[in-house]
Amino acid sequence: MNFETLIKKYEQFSELVEYWEDESKKEILIQNNKELKSYAPVTSSGFSVRMLVNGCFGFASSNDFSKQEKAFKAAYKLAKNASLIKNEKTLVKDFETHKASAKSRIRIDPFSIDESEKISYLKDFNNSFTLKGIKNVESTMALSKNKNFYANSKSSRITQESNYSQLATEANSGTENARNIRRAKKGYELFKFNYNDFIKETEETLKRLLNSKLAVPGKYNLILDPEITGTFFHEAVGHALEADGLREKTTCISMGEKLSSQELTLYDNPKLKDYWGSYEYDSEGIKSKKSILIKNGTVVNFMNDLSSYFDIEGLKKTSSGRKASIHQLPMPRMSNIEVKPGTYSKQELTEKLKNGLLVKGFGGGGVETSTGIFSFKANEAFIIKNGKIEKSLKGASLSGDLKQLMKNISGISKECGKPYNGGTCGKRESWVPVSEKVPYVLVGDVNVGN
Repeated sequence: MNFETLIKKYEQFSELVEYWEDESKKEILIQNNKELKSYAPVTSSGFSVRMLVNGCFGFASSNDFSKQEKAFKAAYKLAKNASLIKNEKTLVKDFETHKASAKSRIRIDPFSIDESEKISYLKDFNNSFTLKGIKNVESTMALSKNKNFYANSKSSRITQESNYSQLATEANSGTENARNIRRAKKGYELFKFNYNDFIKETEETLKRLLNSKLAVPGKYNLILDPEITGTFFHEAVGHALEADGLREKTTCISMGEKLSSQELTLYDNPKLKDYWGSYEYDSEGIKSKKSILIKNGTVVNFMNDLSSYFDIEGLKKTSSGRKASIHQLPMPRMSNIEVKPGTYSKQELTEKLKNGLLVKGFGGGGVETSTGIFSFKANEAFIIKNGKIEKSLKGASLSGDLKQLMKNISGISKECGKPYNGGTCGKRESWVPVSEKVPYVLVGDVNVGN
């Protein structure tokens, strides 16, 4: 039996039947100095099934399409058995359905480009580094093409295609390293740019780090650049605004809470064109939408998937149910964090700060969402004295309490960071692409270490 027949069979016994198919093709090329370190093409496909039976979910998946009937039976059995022992029941409420096909909007299919051309590109790219003192340059070209299909017993049938392309590099002197990245939902056209400025930016960062001292530990007023601001809002605020955390009481943030200054308005926005975290439909067939989470400093909504939306009263539906792979369940996940631009120019923020630090780039860290305690590492920092940027420092570490930092925001710039950025978000051992469109932020009284 095919999936359509199986959906019809099991919808008689279930409140909801969902079916997914995924096909993916990936290539990763890594160039170390003048040598091709690795070239790894990978293809995969599979399917998964989820059912809601008597208020409880069951899930099954496989890479073997001949086992579809077995998987439907397993999902039904798991859901039915769960309903016999679980007291909490999920009740289906208003349900959005679509019949749609979302095509990829790329100009050049990366998989139509010959392997030799890609290898030559990376070789020429690495050879363009000229800064004395560089001992090692490692650059990565990563390409993927995905086709996803979603169907459910409520009549949704959605096919979605997407392409992701990435150029990343790291230059190492032996004691310091500088990274740079260019990522977007684009095809091979992402690499059709003059990369000399990209390389120059990387070399200049390394040069500064080689000649910089460590930051003196203490409390500082800071300007956070868009990269570390985006990561902070993603890690510290975004994860705390996922509705499964609200349901499971693992977030320190509550609905209606006044979290920050009147100036801060924050969205989750998967509709930003070409951004790394964008999509047309989420993994549960919900049309992508720009969802406001914090309005004028107050929490007004949490990102939700179908499960958490059904379970929690008072939420507005967001398009945040995301599957990291065919073998994992959808969960409330961020896409692109977007912060409404403020009223200050970057220069005006610097003058308003007067004395403190500008911190730049993200070098690692995270937050405990249940307590709000965070720790982040910036790639580098700059001393600001009398409203002027004076000299650079090696990366500074920032730590403290999320809610206190949010309350200490006192200025947001008009300018936002570069669009071809982003990263990969981890949650419960599943990883999805995310990005940000955020400005510079002025915040007071932050603990800084080195």
